[in-house]
Amino acid sequence: MTIPGPVILDLNTQRDFLSTDGACAIFQAEKLHDPLRRLFSFAHKMRLPIVSTRLHHQQMPDPQRGPTRMVCTPGTPGYQKMPFTQLRRRQEWPLDCGTDLPVEGFRLAQQFIFDLPNLNLFECPRLDRLLSEWTVERFLIIGCPLEWTVRTAVLGLLQRRHKVAVLSDCLGMWDPYEGDMASRQIESKNIEWLTVDKVIEQCRAVHPNRTSHLLRAKNRTVQANTHGITKTPAKTRGTFRI
Repeated sequence: MTIPGPVILDLNTQRDFLSTDGACAIFQAEKLHDPLRRLFSFAHKMRLPIVSTRLHHQQMPDPQRGPTRMVCTPGTPGYQKMPFTQLRRRQEWPLDCGTDLPVEGFRLAQQFIFDLPNLNLFECPRLDRLLSEWTVERFLIIGCPLEWTVRTAVLGLLQRRHKVAVLSDCLGMWDPYEGDMASRQIESKNIEWLTVDKVIEQCRAVHPNRTSHLLRAKNRTVQANTHGITKTPAKTRGTFRI
């Protein structure tokens, strides 16, 4: 499968990490809300494919704040992704050992959501196959935690010879010291660092007519619903002059 444009790799944007009352809230979680909301809104309008992950009943080490704790337990609010990181046209893949993927790719769904058994996203067989076999222009990496899943994703994608860009204003770290060390390790790989505004600017420059096309389509839909569509009466056929 070949995807001509960029793909957003959205890592673990769940309530337990990004909500202020989450079981394991990351450092300054509230600062990620606005950039993530703008990025997903733009991705929806531009129809950018999104590959998302969701941790499934994970035990998080907590040497500084106390004993380890279980987070992202299915059936709890903390397991759910933040509302603004879910698109309507999405397909969810449960936690299993399957490796099958849809042959139509992202034509029927704009977002794939994969459940992860742990913080290493490449230990999900189906997701590992997608990231290893599909050809993508580049991956735009966002999410958390920076010191674990994000770092693993960057290093693993580079090993698979993918082009990678990291959105600095959409990354969350759980521990500031460990997050800074992970950030330095990522920077040593000479990957591209972007912001949401820079991504929007680049996408509009590459596809200058796409936004206006979507806006015209939306305006036509609104106009049709407001005023109705008038049809000209069909001409009578089969009439001959004698």
